[in-house]
Amino acid sequence: MTKLKDDSLVRRERRTPRRRVLRVTRVEELSPTMRRIWLGGDDLEPDFAVSELGASDHIKLVPPDPATGRVVLPPPDGPRPEMRDYTIRRFDPGTKELALDFVLHSHGPAGRWAIDAVPGSEVGVLGPRGTQIFPGSVGAYLIIVDETGLPAAERFLEELPSAVAVRVIVLGGSPRPLGGSPLGGDRPAEIIWLPDASALPETVGDLPPDGFVWAAGDADVMRGLRVHLRDSLKADPARVSIHGYWREGVAGALPREEEG
Repeated sequence: MTKLKDDSLVRRERRTPRRRVLRVTRVEELSPTMRRIWLGGDDLEPDFAVSELGASDHIKLVPPDPATGRVVLPPPDGPRPEMRDYTIRRFDPGTKELALDFVLHSHGPAGRWAIDAVPGSEVGVLGPRGTQIFPGSVGAYLIIVDETGLPAAERFLEELPSAVAVRVIVLGGSPRPLGGSPLGGDRPAEIIWLPDASALPETVGDLPPDGFVWAAGDADVMRGLRVHLRDSLKADPARVSIHGYWREGVAGALPREEEG
C-alpha cells in the first residue's frame, strides 16, 4: 500500500494475533459471485478486535487440509500451510459471530472451501496482527475497488460520519443489490459501476483538496491508479492509500503492505 508521509491521517495500531478454529454458523448469498460466511465457536473471543474505520483489517484464513479434512493451525515458527487474507467484514459481539465475504471461485483452497461451506464446516482464523484506522474528519472520500475490495468499501459506507461525502467506483461486477439491499444501504453516496478499468482515469476526475482516496483490487490496476493520482492529479500522498489485493497469474493473496 502507499507509504504515507503524514501519519497523522492514518493511525496504526498493533494487535496481539490469536489462533482459532471456528465453525460456520450461517451463510448468506450476496450475489451470484459473492457469499458472506459467518463464523463462531468457543475459540472466538468476545472482545474480537474490530476498529471503527479500520476497513482494511484482515485475518488469515487456514482452510482444512484437503487430504484429511482437518484444520491444522501452523506452529508459530514452523512450516505454514496455504493461507489467504480476508477482510473482516463485521463482528457481532451479541451473537459472537465473525463475518467474512468471499468472491466465489474454484482456483484456490479458500475459494473452494467457501463454495462448499455449510453450517458446521471448520476453518482456521489467525490474527489480526494490527490495524490501520483511516481518517473520518476529511471532507470527502473517493473509494475505488473491484469485488475483492467491496467488503472494505461497505465498511467505509457504514462507518464514515454522515457529513463526509462518499463516492465509490466499483470495477467489474454488476450494479445488483448485495444481500437484497443497495451498496451502502440508505447512506447518501455516489456509486459508479464500471465494467473494467479502461475508463477509470476520466471517471476519477478531479480530487477535492480535503478528500481522501482509498483503493483496493488488482495490483496492476492499482499501480496504474497510483501513477495517475501522483503524476496527473498531483495528489497529496498523505491522502492516498492504495492496496494491491491480488494479481492475475499469482497464486494466493499478495502481502497487504504491497503498493498497488
